[in-house]
Amino acid sequence: MGYRNSSLAVAVAAGLAGCTTVGPDYQRPELDSAIAANWLEPGGQGSVTTEWWTRFDDPVLTSLIQRLLANSPDVAEASARLRQARANRDAVIGRTQPQAGLTASATQNRISEEGQLPVSNIPGFSSEYSLFDIGFDANWELDFWGRQVRSRQAAEARLESAAEARRDVIVQLTGELARSYVDLRQAQAEARLARTAADASAELERLTRLRYEGGESSRIQAAEATISAQAQREAVLRLEAGARSAAYRIAAILGAPPETVVPELADDGAIPQVPDTILVGLRSDLLARRPDVRRAERELAAEVADVGIATADLYPRFSLLGSLGLQSQSLDNLASGETLRFSIGPSFSWPIFSGGRIRAQIRATDAQADAAAARFETIIAEALSETEDAINGFQTAGRRLQAAREAAVAAETALRLSESRFRAGEDDKLALERQRLQFLEAARLVALSEAARAWSAATLYKALGGAWVDLDEDGLADLDYQAQTPSGR
Repeated sequence: MGYRNSSLAVAVAAGLAGCTTVGPDYQRPELDSAIAANWLEPGGQGSVTTEWWTRFDDPVLTSLIQRLLANSPDVAEASARLRQARANRDAVIGRTQPQAGLTASATQNRISEEGQLPVSNIPGFSSEYSLFDIGFDANWELDFWGRQVRSRQAAEARLESAAEARRDVIVQLTGELARSYVDLRQAQAEARLARTAADASAELERLTRLRYEGGESSRIQAAEATISAQAQREAVLRLEAGARSAAYRIAAILGAPPETVVPELADDGAIPQVPDTILVGLRSDLLARRPDVRRAERELAAEVADVGIATADLYPRFSLLGSLGLQSQSLDNLASGETLRFSIGPSFSWPIFSGGRIRAQIRATDAQADAAAARFETIIAEALSETEDAINGFQTAGRRLQAAREAAVAAETALRLSESRFRAGEDDKLALERQRLQFLEAARLVALSEAARAWSAATLYKALGGAWVDLDEDGLADLDYQAQTPSGR
């Protein structure tokens, strides 16, 4: 039972004196001592923004995410699974309470005259008779070994896991929608610049051909200009197709028919702008925010409780049984005092021999707990690495954008000088169009860098735990499990 001695500090409390709870008692893993307190990558300190998409200052993006949260089939599916888990928890609680029910029957019976009981030789005894019975039955299993306690613990943990799963769906979908929206606006921005570049390339092709026909340039130069113009026209088609592909992807994320989404995204829009700094909060708070980490911790708790359920099968089961009713061969006499029947007393069962099945089941659930502990550790490592990488990506994208903007300023200055020289007759139009293409390429790199920074911002918000704190559906508030670190603080 490896998990009982692991760094996750899952304790064992198995006792047999009096009423006890067998199996290991789960304790939230202590992680603070094993995880560094500070980020490796530099980031803004402060509370992480919940509705982070509002920081992009893009009404269309905000509207799309609101639509996602309200109508997404994926969120609806996760919500249904949450309701299912809640109902399963309630069913488990119900099974721990005394059970009672009413019974009634009316039967016509015949006893064989050739059977063990010689009814034909008993004076006044008829082999055929009616029997009417109405009664009240009750039973209550006494929880000497904590089977019901462990069952409730497992059900509660799985309910909380389902709540985290729904939150994780929200995190994943909002992040992917924002990144797909950035892809859409990037493709549209590149397409706009490509159309302008295609016009400039076409003009350059025309001027080069005229120079070739006038004997002022070579055939190779004319061919190169034609190839460049054709490449620009192809780029326009490719980027326009990419923009529509991103719009279709957004429709798929929303879970809506494309015809209800794509047309409204056809108009060009600006690449979303993000703030210079994104607050990443304390590193220790990450594990309390990320639903995937919280879900893995709850699944571990459920698996540990399952070990106790399996262990309880080794011990006797005690129940109190009771039955009270009326039984008569005549419906008219059913209410008379002589028809009263009752039984009450304890019930006992103990699986003395099961061919090793029970102990094998304990080993299996114990191994499942070990697997859940390992999975929990893996998810923690992935969460920390993913977030550090996202912080680094956002910081790097900011530096790349700054460099691209500086290069674009230089390219614009060169274009303005070329225009002045052209007007002064110092350069021909061929040189001017070449300089225009260089400026458009610099502008394209700025657009790419702006999109990369917006994309990395969405990735960072997603890695930080996304947005579920203020977005839970009605009904989640009744859960006992509250946001906290896996160490239980």
